[in-house]
Amino acid sequence: MKVLLLHEMSGVHSELKKGLIAIGVEAKIATFGDGWKRYETDISLGNLNGFARGAISKINCQLQLMRHINDFDVIQCISPTPFFRPLNRLLINQMQQSDASLFYVAAGSDAVYRKHVRNLPYYPPHDWYENEREYSALKNLLKKARAIIPVCYEYEFCMKRDGRDPHKIIPFPINVSNQTPSKLVKNRRIRVFHPLNRPNPNNDFKGSKNIKDVFDRLSSRFHDTAEFIVAGGLPHQEYDELTNSVDIIVDQTNSMSYGMSAAYGLAKGKVVLSGLENVAKTHNHYKDCPVINITPDPKDLERKLEGLLLNRSLIRELGEKSRLFAEQHHDHKKVAHEYLKTYVMQSGR
Repeated sequence: MKVLLLHEMSGVHSELKKGLIAIGVEAKIATFGDGWKRYETDISLGNLNGFARGAISKINCQLQLMRHINDFDVIQCISPTPFFRPLNRLLINQMQQSDASLFYVAAGSDAVYRKHVRNLPYYPPHDWYENEREYSALKNLLKKARAIIPVCYEYEFCMKRDGRDPHKIIPFPINVSNQTPSKLVKNRRIRVFHPLNRPNPNNDFKGSKNIKDVFDRLSSRFHDTAEFIVAGGLPHQEYDELTNSVDIIVDQTNSMSYGMSAAYGLAKGKVVLSGLENVAKTHNHYKDCPVINITPDPKDLERKLEGLLLNRSLIRELGEKSRLFAEQHHDHKKVAHEYLKTYVMQSGR
């Protein structure tokens, strides 16, 4: 089987590609390089230059890809507009007419997510919600997909609320064996890290303003025993090296379940604070998860971080549980088998 993974979202497809290859499936990624994160790509979709040269690059690269589209058995999209917008509908239709089976991974801020996530108790802020043009383009893609695969609770919720029948959640894939398990160094200050997932440091998608405020308050009280770090806009390799050196990761406060940054933290044996509400725990792979649930209330985060900073042995214990959980639920080969099973069942290949 040959699989084309179209676009990237926080490393989901990069890690899945490794897992698919490890279980004997030929897989390639086609992206723009995912901007400042600089994930590796096999097939370029063109450059991101906004002028005429960029448009010509996109058209040439994407039309060239379509000439080879029948080489693939499965095409998996993780973006609602996988192609250059003027060509998007035409190329999606052409893709659907090929021999490949089309799948959609619900993992980003698409129009369905933005429309329905507001019905949850709390959610990330967005600059727009009701955009019929975006929604229409996504509906065209979803209509042609053999399955819609959500990566966490929010996406399943939003797709169901939109009247769709999504596949069960498949956890984030991580090459766990490639991640060095964390060890809290004796007599070193505890390092607490908040990763920004937007290049703009003022973007509050993850609740970063409240997180920074909590960090500022705690740093004055624990200046001898803890160090607080906020960083973003890093290429993935630099981000990976930074997270290896920390002990606690505060991922996000505006979510009901956790994202890819938290999953990387689990694989590295870090203590992770993120979303993990009881409603998400109805799904099997969340039940024994060691992620510490936090809410948009800064007092909640401050209280839970303070409890950790006063108990180094608890940090060690939770870190060990994080690694074990990642090995059981996020291992890229186990997750790849779940995707492969879905491809076979939905396409009959």
